[in-house]
Amino acid sequence: MDNRTYLTYLLPALNVKELKQICRDFKIKGYSRLKKAELIEFILDSLAEEEMKDLIKQREMDIISQEINDAFNIINGKDRETIAKINVVNPDLNEIELMFKGFNWNVGSFISITENNIKNPDRDCDCRVGSNMGFCKHFWVGFIFSLKNNFFELSDWTLTPLPDGFKDKLDSLQIKESQDVGKKEDDDDDEEMILINKDSDQALLMANLNSRITIYEGEVEEIEKRKSEFQDHETTYYMVILKNVKFGPQIKRKSDYDEDKIQIIDNLRVRLSELKYEKAKPEKGDKLTLNGTVDKDNFWGYMIKRSTKVKTL
Repeated sequence: MDNRTYLTYLLPALNVKELKQICRDFKIKGYSRLKKAELIEFILDSLAEEEMKDLIKQREMDIISQEINDAFNIINGKDRETIAKINVVNPDLNEIELMFKGFNWNVGSFISITENNIKNPDRDCDCRVGSNMGFCKHFWVGFIFSLKNNFFELSDWTLTPLPDGFKDKLDSLQIKESQDVGKKEDDDDDEEMILINKDSDQALLMANLNSRITIYEGEVEEIEKRKSEFQDHETTYYMVILKNVKFGPQIKRKSDYDEDKIQIIDNLRVRLSELKYEKAKPEKGDKLTLNGTVDKDNFWGYMIKRSTKVKTL
């Protein structure tokens, strides 16, 4: 692959400020009024072959490492987006479609890595980086899924370098059946899957989906009053974010408590009704205990609903 083509895959990951800094670094003039797509084209038109090599050497690893890090954050549930589902739509060509969900947006992505195209995989994405063939974070999630699904060998990947420790991070990742709340039991579509870190908060909550749990202790980090409307009826509720959460299966008697079943996660979102909130009156910094059902919300992801016995400690 020639350097210009490779840079068209790298540079979309940079913002306008970073692209303008490249212009300054290489003493390119006349760029001030250009928009992002125009900037990328202008930079590539202005650089000599040796300068392109220098730019790749300077920025390649930083760009790829950042996007791969963002991909792992998605998998680990630490990004604004979550993996809604992954479908292998054509096993013969290793074609997969991925759907990501944000608060009020969706991102669709496609990738196919085969022996014949591994030097420049077929790919497409709805995001601003991927829509321009850039190596976006969604591409790297698909890359990781394809690798975990044995669609190719890591030793055969030569298109880009990979950051140190990349292979080690794969060990804790698992492919699981999707728990997408929008999927019906009688849906005849291809099997839907997700990619998770088995040691992450997301995986621990997924294992308890639709089950009642007891939060023995969690520190209130944030409280937000919200309203929802359904059939002209307005409901007030509170979204409480807890940190350092200690939880386990809900028990009927104190004698059923089993320390071996207790798990700890960094953060957990809890929905409280107005009545439950006013009764407990939690404040930021308080320690909270409650029972509730693990639910997967379309926008919020895994969270606790139908809370009972809400108390401050």
